Amino acid sequence: MHDAGFRWAPKQALFVAPAWTPGREDVLLSLAGEIEDEDNTLAERQEARAERFTGYSGKRASESAQALDEVERLAAMIPPGQPILVGHHSERRARRDAQRIENGMKRAVMLFERAEYWEERARSALLHAKYKERPDVRWRRIKKIEADLRKAEKTIAQSQKYLTMWRAESLDLNMAKLISSHDHISACFPLDTYPRPAEKSQYEGSRSLWSALDDDIITTEQAREIAIRCHERQIQHQQRWVNHYQNRLIYERAMLDESGGVVTRTQDFEPGGQVFSRGEWLTIIRVNKSNGAVSSVTTPNYSFLGYSGTMKVTPDRITDYKAPSAEEAAVASQAAKRPPVVNYPGKVSGK
Repeated sequence: MHDAGFRWAPKQALFVAPAWTPGREDVLLSLAGEIEDEDNTLAERQEARAERFTGYSGKRASESAQALDEVERLAAMIPPGQPILVGHHSERRARRDAQRIENGMKRAVMLFERAEYWEERARSALLHAKYKERPDVRWRRIKKIEADLRKAEKTIAQSQKYLTMWRAESLDLNMAKLISSHDHISACFPLDTYPRPAEKSQYEGSRSLWSALDDDIITTEQAREIAIRCHERQIQHQQRWVNHYQNRLIYERAMLDESGGVVTRTQDFEPGGQVFSRGEWLTIIRVNKSNGAVSSVTTPNYSFLGYSGTMKVTPDRITDYKAPSAEEAAVASQAAKRPPVVNYPGKVSGK
Protein backbone atom coordinates (compact mmCIF):
# COMPACT_ATOMS: atom_id res chain seq x y z
CA MET A 1 0.00 0.00 0.00
CA HIS A 2 2.76 2.43 0.94
CA ASP A 3 4.71 1.76 -2.27
CA ALA A 4 1.57 2.49 -4.31
CA GLY A 5 1.25 5.92 -2.68
CA PHE A 6 -1.35 5.17 0.00
CA ARG A 7 -1.04 6.67 3.49
CA TRP A 8 -2.87 5.68 6.66
CA ALA A 9 -5.39 8.26 7.94
CA PRO A 10 -5.87 7.46 11.64
CA LYS A 11 -8.88 9.72 12.19
CA GLN A 12 -10.81 8.13 9.32
CA ALA A 13 -9.28 4.69 9.99
CA LEU A 14 -8.53 4.01 6.32
CA PHE A 15 -5.84 4.31 3.64
CA VAL A 16 -5.98 7.34 1.35
CA ALA A 17 -4.16 8.45 -1.82
CA PRO A 18 -4.13 11.90 -3.43
CA ALA A 19 -5.29 10.79 -6.91
CA TRP A 20 -6.13 7.84 -9.14
CA THR A 21 -3.41 5.93 -10.98
CA PRO A 22 -3.49 2.57 -12.81
CA GLY A 23 -1.12 1.10 -10.21
CA ARG A 24 -3.31 2.16 -7.29
CA GLU A 25 -6.38 0.77 -9.02
CA ASP A 26 -4.62 -2.59 -9.46
CA VAL A 27 -3.71 -2.67 -5.75
CA LEU A 28 -7.30 -1.96 -4.69
CA LEU A 29 -8.73 -4.51 -7.13
CA SER A 30 -6.34 -7.16 -5.80
CA LEU A 31 -7.53 -6.43 -2.25
CA ALA A 32 -11.24 -5.67 -2.69
CA GLY A 33 -12.06 -7.18 -6.08
CA GLU A 34 -14.37 -4.31 -7.02
CA ILE A 35 -14.32 -0.49 -6.93
CA GLU A 36 -17.60 1.39 -6.61
CA ASP A 37 -18.35 4.93 -7.74
CA GLU A 38 -18.13 7.76 -5.23
CA ASP A 39 -21.62 9.15 -4.66
CA ASN A 40 -20.59 12.14 -2.55
CA THR A 41 -19.70 15.37 -4.30
CA LEU A 42 -16.64 17.44 -3.47
CA ALA A 43 -18.81 19.94 -1.60
CA GLU A 44 -20.35 17.19 0.53
CA ARG A 45 -16.95 15.71 1.35
CA GLN A 46 -15.57 19.12 2.28
CA GLU A 47 -18.64 19.85 4.42
CA ALA A 48 -18.08 16.61 6.31
CA ARG A 49 -14.43 17.54 6.71
CA ALA A 50 -15.33 21.02 7.95
CA GLU A 51 -17.77 19.49 10.44
CA ARG A 52 -15.02 17.22 11.74
CA PHE A 53 -12.63 20.17 12.10
CA THR A 54 -15.33 22.19 13.86
CA GLY A 55 -15.64 19.34 16.36
CA TYR A 56 -11.89 19.46 16.98
CA SER A 57 -12.09 23.24 17.47
CA GLY A 58 -14.97 22.98 19.94
CA LYS A 59 -13.15 20.32 21.94
CA ARG A 60 -9.96 22.39 22.18
CA ALA A 61 -11.97 25.49 23.12
CA SER A 62 -13.71 23.55 25.90
CA GLU A 63 -10.37 22.26 27.21
CA SER A 64 -8.97 25.80 27.09
CA ALA A 65 -11.92 27.09 29.14
CA GLN A 66 -11.42 24.30 31.69
CA ALA A 67 -7.72 25.13 32.01
CA LEU A 68 -8.56 28.81 32.49
CA ASP A 69 -11.16 27.98 35.16
CA GLU A 70 -8.54 25.95 37.03
CA VAL A 71 -6.13 28.90 36.88
CA GLU A 72 -8.80 31.24 38.23
CA ARG A 73 -9.61 28.79 41.03
CA LEU A 74 -5.96 28.65 42.11
CA ALA A 75 -5.54 32.42 41.84
CA ALA A 76 -8.68 33.02 43.94
CA MET A 77 -7.08 31.12 46.85
CA ILE A 78 -4.24 33.69 47.04
CA PRO A 79 -5.13 37.03 48.67
CA PRO A 80 -4.63 40.01 46.33
CA GLY A 81 -1.11 41.40 46.62
CA GLN A 82 0.06 38.54 48.84
CA PRO A 83 3.80 37.97 48.21
CA ILE A 84 5.62 34.68 48.64
CA LEU A 85 6.93 34.63 52.21
CA VAL A 86 10.52 33.44 51.91
CA GLY A 87 11.43 31.13 54.79
CA HIS A 88 7.82 30.73 55.88
CA HIS A 89 6.26 27.26 55.97
CA SER A 90 3.85 28.38 53.19
CA GLU A 91 6.69 29.22 50.75
CA ARG A 92 6.84 25.77 49.17
CA ARG A 93 3.09 25.60 48.54
CA ALA A 94 2.98 29.20 47.28
CA ARG A 95 5.73 28.54 44.74
CA ARG A 96 4.00 25.33 43.64
CA ASP A 97 0.71 27.17 43.15
CA ALA A 98 2.47 29.94 41.21
CA GLN A 99 4.03 27.35 38.90
CA ARG A 100 0.66 25.61 38.42
CA ILE A 101 -0.95 28.96 37.57
CA GLU A 102 1.77 29.72 35.00
CA ASN A 103 1.55 26.26 33.43
CA GLY A 104 -2.24 26.48 33.39
CA MET A 105 -2.16 29.83 31.58
CA LYS A 106 0.28 28.45 29.01
CA ARG A 107 -1.96 25.42 28.44
CA ALA A 108 -5.09 27.59 28.13
CA VAL A 109 -3.41 29.83 25.55
CA MET A 110 -2.06 26.82 23.61
CA LEU A 111 -5.49 25.13 23.51
CA PHE A 112 -7.14 28.40 22.48
CA GLU A 113 -4.69 28.77 19.58
CA ARG A 114 -5.37 25.17 18.54
CA ALA A 115 -9.12 25.87 18.61
CA GLU A 116 -8.55 28.85 16.31
CA TYR A 117 -6.38 26.69 14.05
CA TRP A 118 -9.08 24.03 13.60
CA GLU A 119 -11.72 26.70 13.13
CA GLU A 120 -9.62 28.18 10.32
CA ARG A 121 -9.15 24.71 8.81
CA ALA A 122 -12.93 24.22 8.79
CA ARG A 123 -13.43 27.59 7.08
CA SER A 124 -10.70 26.80 4.55
CA ALA A 125 -12.27 23.42 3.71
CA LEU A 126 -15.54 25.09 2.74
CA LEU A 127 -13.78 27.85 0.81
CA HIS A 128 -11.71 25.24 -1.05
CA ALA A 129 -14.86 23.40 -2.15
CA LYS A 130 -16.42 26.64 -3.40
CA TYR A 131 -13.19 27.56 -5.21
CA LYS A 132 -12.95 24.18 -6.98
CA GLU A 133 -16.54 24.51 -8.23
CA ARG A 134 -16.10 27.99 -9.70
CA PRO A 135 -16.71 27.96 -13.50
CA ASP A 136 -13.37 29.63 -14.30
CA VAL A 137 -11.44 27.15 -12.13
CA ARG A 138 -13.31 24.22 -13.65
CA TRP A 139 -12.60 25.58 -17.15
CA ARG A 140 -8.86 25.69 -16.41
CA ARG A 141 -9.05 22.18 -14.95
CA ILE A 142 -10.68 20.95 -18.16
CA LYS A 143 -7.89 22.52 -20.23
CA LYS A 144 -5.30 20.76 -18.06
CA ILE A 145 -7.06 17.39 -18.47
CA GLU A 146 -7.31 17.94 -22.24
CA ALA A 147 -3.55 18.59 -22.37
CA ASP A 148 -2.87 15.40 -20.38
CA LEU A 149 -5.18 13.47 -22.72
CA ARG A 150 -3.33 14.73 -25.80
CA LYS A 151 -0.02 13.76 -24.21
CA ALA A 152 -1.23 10.21 -23.48
CA GLU A 153 -2.65 9.82 -27.00
CA LYS A 154 0.63 11.06 -28.46
CA THR A 155 2.55 8.47 -26.43
CA ILE A 156 0.24 5.70 -27.68
CA ALA A 157 0.64 6.82 -31.30
CA GLN A 158 4.42 6.88 -30.92
CA SER A 159 4.49 3.38 -29.40
CA GLN A 160 2.28 2.07 -32.20
CA LYS A 161 4.67 3.56 -34.76
CA TYR A 162 7.66 1.82 -33.16
CA LEU A 163 5.69 -1.44 -32.88
CA THR A 164 5.18 -1.39 -36.65
CA MET A 165 8.92 -0.93 -37.16
CA TRP A 166 9.93 -3.70 -34.73
CA ARG A 167 7.43 -6.14 -36.25
CA ALA A 168 8.73 -5.63 -39.79
CA GLU A 169 9.77 -8.88 -41.49
CA SER A 170 12.81 -7.16 -42.99
CA LEU A 171 14.26 -6.35 -39.54
CA ASP A 172 18.02 -6.96 -39.38
CA LEU A 173 20.83 -5.85 -37.07
CA ASN A 174 21.45 -2.52 -38.78
CA MET A 175 17.76 -1.69 -38.87
CA ALA A 176 17.34 -2.72 -35.21
CA LYS A 177 20.24 -0.47 -34.19
CA LEU A 178 18.80 2.41 -36.21
CA ILE A 179 15.37 2.03 -34.58
CA SER A 180 16.81 1.66 -31.07
CA SER A 181 18.90 4.80 -31.55
CA HIS A 182 15.59 6.72 -31.63
CA ASP A 183 13.41 4.37 -29.56
CA HIS A 184 14.99 4.81 -26.13
CA ILE A 185 14.38 1.52 -24.32
CA SER A 186 16.53 0.31 -21.42
CA ALA A 187 16.56 -3.10 -19.77
CA CYS A 188 18.68 -5.36 -17.56
CA PHE A 189 20.49 -8.28 -19.19
CA PRO A 190 21.38 -10.89 -16.51
CA LEU A 191 23.98 -13.50 -17.45
CA ASP A 192 21.69 -16.47 -16.77
CA THR A 193 19.14 -15.18 -19.30
CA TYR A 194 21.54 -13.55 -21.77
CA PRO A 195 24.81 -15.55 -21.62
CA ARG A 196 27.82 -14.15 -23.49
CA PRO A 197 31.49 -14.95 -23.92
CA ALA A 198 33.97 -13.86 -21.27
CA GLU A 199 35.49 -11.22 -23.57
CA LYS A 200 32.10 -9.45 -23.78
CA SER A 201 30.82 -7.07 -21.13
CA GLN A 202 29.59 -8.95 -18.05
CA TYR A 203 27.58 -5.98 -16.78
CA GLU A 204 24.08 -7.05 -15.71
CA GLY A 205 22.58 -3.66 -14.87
CA SER A 206 20.32 -1.44 -16.93
CA ARG A 207 21.55 -0.45 -20.37
CA SER A 208 19.98 0.74 -23.60
CA LEU A 209 18.77 -1.63 -26.27
CA TRP A 210 21.15 -0.03 -28.76
CA SER A 211 24.12 -0.65 -26.43
CA ALA A 212 23.13 -4.30 -25.97
CA LEU A 213 22.89 -4.77 -29.74
CA ASP A 214 26.16 -2.96 -30.39
CA ASP A 215 28.03 -5.14 -27.85
CA ASP A 216 26.46 -8.38 -29.16
CA ILE A 217 24.75 -8.96 -25.81
CA ILE A 218 21.43 -9.78 -27.52
CA THR A 219 20.34 -10.80 -30.99
CA THR A 220 18.01 -8.92 -33.30
CA GLU A 221 15.12 -11.25 -32.44
CA GLN A 222 15.71 -10.77 -28.72
CA ALA A 223 15.71 -7.00 -29.20
CA ARG A 224 12.47 -7.30 -31.17
CA GLU A 225 10.87 -9.33 -28.38
CA ILE A 226 11.95 -6.87 -25.67
CA ALA A 227 10.80 -3.81 -27.63
CA ILE A 228 7.41 -5.30 -28.56
CA ARG A 229 6.76 -6.34 -24.96
CA CYS A 230 7.76 -2.87 -23.73
CA HIS A 231 5.54 -0.98 -26.18
CA GLU A 232 2.53 -3.26 -25.69
CA ARG A 233 2.79 -2.65 -21.95
CA GLN A 234 3.17 1.10 -22.57
CA ILE A 235 0.09 1.22 -24.83
CA GLN A 236 -1.99 -0.71 -22.32
CA HIS A 237 -0.87 1.58 -19.49
CA GLN A 238 -1.48 4.80 -21.41
CA GLN A 239 -4.86 3.58 -22.67
CA ARG A 240 -6.03 3.32 -19.07
CA TRP A 241 -5.00 6.95 -18.57
CA VAL A 242 -6.86 7.92 -21.76
CA ASN A 243 -10.04 6.25 -20.48
CA HIS A 244 -9.61 8.02 -17.13
CA TYR A 245 -9.12 11.43 -18.75
CA GLN A 246 -12.12 10.93 -21.04
CA ASN A 247 -14.37 10.03 -18.11
CA ARG A 248 -13.16 13.05 -16.16
CA LEU A 249 -13.79 15.35 -19.12
CA ILE A 250 -17.36 14.06 -19.49
CA TYR A 251 -18.00 14.78 -15.81
CA GLU A 252 -16.26 18.16 -15.68
CA ARG A 253 -17.95 19.42 -18.86
CA ALA A 254 -21.36 18.34 -17.59
CA MET A 255 -20.75 20.13 -14.28
CA LEU A 256 -19.52 23.23 -16.13
CA ASP A 257 -22.67 23.36 -18.27
CA GLU A 258 -24.76 22.93 -15.13
CA SER A 259 -22.97 25.72 -13.25
CA GLY A 260 -23.54 28.26 -16.03
CA GLY A 261 -21.61 31.52 -16.11
CA VAL A 262 -19.82 33.37 -18.88
CA VAL A 263 -17.49 30.42 -19.54
CA THR A 264 -20.45 28.39 -20.82
CA ARG A 265 -21.58 31.18 -23.19
CA THR A 266 -18.38 31.57 -25.19
CA GLN A 267 -20.17 30.59 -28.42
CA ASP A 268 -22.15 33.84 -28.09
CA PHE A 269 -18.97 35.94 -28.29
CA GLU A 270 -18.66 38.01 -31.44
CA PRO A 271 -16.50 40.93 -32.58
CA GLY A 272 -17.81 44.26 -31.34
CA GLY A 273 -19.12 42.82 -28.10
CA GLN A 274 -17.60 43.66 -24.74
CA VAL A 275 -16.14 41.38 -22.07
CA PHE A 276 -15.58 42.30 -18.44
CA SER A 277 -12.15 41.25 -17.19
CA ARG A 278 -10.17 42.42 -14.16
CA GLY A 279 -12.56 45.29 -13.48
CA GLU A 280 -12.59 46.66 -17.03
CA TRP A 281 -14.86 46.38 -20.08
CA LEU A 282 -12.86 45.43 -23.18
CA THR A 283 -14.11 45.46 -26.78
CA ILE A 284 -13.70 42.19 -28.68
CA ILE A 285 -11.61 42.64 -31.82
CA ARG A 286 -11.43 38.98 -32.83
CA VAL A 287 -12.77 35.67 -31.51
CA ASN A 288 -10.12 32.91 -31.58
CA LYS A 289 -11.23 29.28 -31.81
CA SER A 290 -9.52 25.92 -31.42
CA ASN A 291 -11.23 22.67 -32.45
CA GLY A 292 -14.50 24.56 -32.84
CA ALA A 293 -14.46 26.00 -29.30
CA VAL A 294 -13.58 29.55 -28.30
CA SER A 295 -10.08 29.52 -26.83
CA SER A 296 -9.63 33.28 -26.37
CA VAL A 297 -10.69 36.71 -27.58
CA THR A 298 -8.42 39.45 -28.88
CA THR A 299 -9.02 42.79 -27.16
CA PRO A 300 -7.14 46.04 -26.51
CA ASN A 301 -4.67 45.89 -23.64
CA TYR A 302 -5.81 46.62 -20.10
CA SER A 303 -5.71 50.35 -19.43
CA PHE A 304 -3.64 49.84 -16.26
CA LEU A 305 -0.80 48.39 -18.35
CA GLY A 306 -0.06 51.89 -19.60
CA TYR A 307 0.65 51.03 -23.23
CA SER A 308 -1.40 50.39 -26.36
CA GLY A 309 -1.69 47.20 -28.35
CA THR A 310 -3.78 44.06 -28.22
CA MET A 311 -3.83 40.93 -26.09
CA LYS A 312 -5.62 37.60 -25.85
CA VAL A 313 -8.02 37.00 -22.96
CA THR A 314 -9.03 33.42 -22.16
CA PRO A 315 -12.65 32.68 -21.11
CA ASP A 316 -11.67 31.91 -17.51
CA ARG A 317 -10.55 35.55 -17.11
CA ILE A 318 -13.93 36.88 -18.29
CA THR A 319 -16.70 37.50 -15.75
CA ASP A 320 -19.36 39.16 -17.94
CA TYR A 321 -20.27 39.74 -21.58
CA LYS A 322 -22.28 42.36 -23.48
CA ALA A 323 -23.50 41.54 -26.97
CA PRO A 324 -22.89 44.21 -29.63
CA SER A 325 -25.55 46.09 -31.53
CA ALA A 326 -26.03 45.34 -35.23
CA GLU A 327 -23.98 48.39 -36.22
CA GLU A 328 -21.15 47.59 -33.79
CA ALA A 329 -21.02 44.00 -35.01
CA ALA A 330 -20.84 45.08 -38.66
CA VAL A 331 -18.07 47.61 -38.02
CA ALA A 332 -16.08 45.18 -35.87
CA SER A 333 -16.47 42.37 -38.40
CA GLN A 334 -15.13 44.58 -41.16
CA ALA A 335 -12.22 45.77 -39.00
CA ALA A 336 -11.34 42.22 -37.96
CA LYS A 337 -10.81 41.08 -41.54
CA ARG A 338 -7.17 40.54 -42.29
CA PRO A 339 -5.81 41.78 -45.61
CA PRO A 340 -5.06 39.04 -48.13
CA VAL A 341 -1.50 38.00 -48.73
CA VAL A 342 -0.76 39.07 -52.32
CA ASN A 343 2.55 38.60 -54.09
CA TYR A 344 3.14 41.13 -56.84
CA PRO A 345 5.79 40.20 -59.41
CA GLY A 346 8.74 42.52 -59.16
CA LYS A 347 10.73 43.96 -62.01
CA VAL A 348 13.76 41.88 -62.89
CA SER A 349 16.67 44.01 -63.90
CA GLY A 350 19.19 42.46 -66.22
CA LYS A 351 22.40 43.54 -67.70
